[in-house]
Amino acid sequence: MKNETTYYSEAIDYLLTFDGITKDVLDEYTNKKKWEQRRPNDMKELFKRFLHHAKNRQGMPNSIGYVDKLSKVLFSFNHNKVIANYKTWEDVFDAIQDSKYKPPGRMEKYNNRSHWVQYCKSIMSIANFISNYKNLDEWNEFVNGFLTNEQSKLALPLLLKEEIDGFGFALACDFIKESVSPQFVKPDVHINWIAQKLGITESEKDYQIFKDVEKYCNEINELPYAVDKILWLVGSGNFHLHDIKINCSREDFLIKKSENSPKCICG
Repeated sequence: MKNETTYYSEAIDYLLTFDGITKDVLDEYTNKKKWEQRRPNDMKELFKRFLHHAKNRQGMPNSIGYVDKLSKVLFSFNHNKVIANYKTWEDVFDAIQDSKYKPPGRMEKYNNRSHWVQYCKSIMSIANFISNYKNLDEWNEFVNGFLTNEQSKLALPLLLKEEIDGFGFALACDFIKESVSPQFVKPDVHINWIAQKLGITESEKDYQIFKDVEKYCNEINELPYAVDKILWLVGSGNFHLHDIKINCSREDFLIKKSENSPKCICG
């Protein structure tokens, strides 16, 4: 570690230099109580959150469109009714194709690379997976069993990666971070790049980057969810909760940081 404890606060200061970005705005993305307010409060909402993250893959959102528009086909996001009425992903595919919903992307049933084929497989695997839990209390009891220490915590995204069709490690972390526990980060393109450039990690593998960034969060005593959000906002500039898009970049952040702190790693 090379004087990394200031990186998080410097990222916050960088974002605050942009018009419209205030501490109150940032608080919406980093405050644990705000996160709690957005947590799923029933199994239908949990199912819907899973479905939202299942399409959070490169190019897929543009093909799938809004998850809410699948409500009728998915019985108002009742996973038990989905299982009772559809036996395979093909059944889900046919039901969507026959519905009034006209998705933005082409539906090609016999193309295994089709986003809709992949997404329908995810829908069925998610429904089957969460059917193991009678209610949200049982689900919470299940996930809380993984949150007892750093090693067991790592097992949860690895489990979801195996259970949910289309979920990789990073996507599983993204779902957990947003809907299960704020004690997680998602090793995505922005987090990985910034963490590597700052020297928080030397790895290029999501699993190790996750561990290194989590270690950094512990050392600076900050909520992993908050650190994730700040670094992601530096990279994306997308303040989606406020419909604000700023012209920032991770490269610009490192340049300005280099100017203020010549000893930082900006290569």
